[in-house]
Amino acid sequence: MLEALEKIRGFSSGGRAPFLADEKTQTAVAYELLRLVEAASHVSQTCRRDHAEFPWSRLIDLRNEIVHEYFRIGADSLWEFVEHELDGIERRLRHLSA
Repeated sequence: MLEALEKIRGFSSGGRAPFLADEKTQTAVAYELLRLVEAASHVSQTCRRDHAEFPWSRLIDLRNEIVHEYFRIGADSLWEFVEHELDGIERRLRHLSA
């Protein structure tokens, strides 16, 4: 999961405008987000219960959006997730893996 997060950071490091202007970057971020949320969906229920502070359901919901409604996910939505949610997820994930 951390590897996917680091790749998302690298792909989106240029900021909003370059991200929105480059479809390849958007696709790369969507793919790495899918890897991240797919991994989260395979975490055991016991681990999820033990670490309820982690936003498991948010990630699983995002997975369902990407997989089942891919064309509804726009570049703006991807960027909003990266800009507003990725830091908190990364902090919690690093805490879990420590």
